[in-house]
Amino acid sequence: MLLKLMMSPLGYKFDRWMLRWTGDSPLTRLFAKQGGYKPKMPLLLVAKGRKSGKKRAVALAYFEIDGKLLLVGSAGGSPTEPDWVRNLRANADATIYIDRKPRPVKARIAHGDERHALWETLAAAVPTYAEFQARVKREIPLVILD
Repeated sequence: MLLKLMMSPLGYKFDRWMLRWTGDSPLTRLFAKQGGYKPKMPLLLVAKGRKSGKKRAVALAYFEIDGKLLLVGSAGGSPTEPDWVRNLRANADATIYIDRKPRPVKARIAHGDERHALWETLAAAVPTYAEFQARVKREIPLVILD
């Protein structure tokens, strides 16, 4: 019941508000608990919508691997990548909020050997992502925030 409420449009809006003003995301914590891992405090990503041009905000778990800030475009193992990844592909400039502090970033998608090394480390730390990758035909994007 709680998951269904948190996955509704109102739940997403509440989650973004909580992250922006308290630094915590109940939805990210709920997914992490189900996935069996404890993420860092989630971040709030604000990027320009590829079609609307309006600012779009989403709360996301993030990882630091080899000194790189990393987001995973898994969409919970969905066959299509999340909108926020498509938005970053169209416009790499974004703002993130970590601990309520804004920081401008430039996003890029990891490819080749870099992606392989990052994916191996990530999948070992969070096996849920390896399960997601096994279920889908697309390559789950790893977004690096510089």
